[in-house]
Amino acid sequence: MAMPEIPQGFFEYRTTFKEPIFSAWFNRQTLLKDMYEALLPFGIDLEKVTGSETPRNLKEAQVTFAVTRPAVLITIGIGGVTIVAQNADWSEVSALIALFQVVLSNVLRITEASLESRQAVLGFHIKPGPRPFGDIMRQFVNVGAFGDESLTMVGVGLYGSQYSLILDNSAVIPNGLFVKITRVFTSATGFEEMASILWKDEEHLLRTLGFRME
Repeated sequence: MAMPEIPQGFFEYRTTFKEPIFSAWFNRQTLLKDMYEALLPFGIDLEKVTGSETPRNLKEAQVTFAVTRPAVLITIGIGGVTIVAQNADWSEVSALIALFQVVLSNVLRITEASLESRQAVLGFHIKPGPRPFGDIMRQFVNVGAFGDESLTMVGVGLYGSQYSLILDNSAVIPNGLFVKITRVFTSATGFEEMASILWKDEEHLLRTLGFRME
């Protein structure tokens, strides 16, 4: 069995507050100053802080911090926080966890907010191995039921209240596969536990697809 080649991926963490942070937002000098200072070790500077003074609605009222060590976008809004790491690699997991913990602990301290839920999304594109993905995916779908055995690729979607999985044709890598794993966690779940669960999800899926894992 071949080892998987994953040249591109992303990780997204999204949390919502139980109540909008109106007070902290409309008096956000402290939020901006404290978050900026907390993110200095991660490569923030003034050019990497953006936001609109005239959003179309309160849901779009937000400020974004772009840090470089590791490369992550942090968006804080009235309703919650979104953190996105593009091209994240599992070798960076310790640095990412440290950054995420700094962001969340400071946001909760500054705004005095409490969390309602946490959602994590792991997405990545896989290069084809010795066996075409079109053939591999046929084991999960009865292609004949759709009346066309000539289909070269099929997608699969699994949806639950706490977990979903999408396997589809990659729009980035020729003949590749796009994977998107989404999990909903309780507000008490820590980042290390999230990472462990998502790693097991990815490992199990890659083995199911016929790849060898070290």
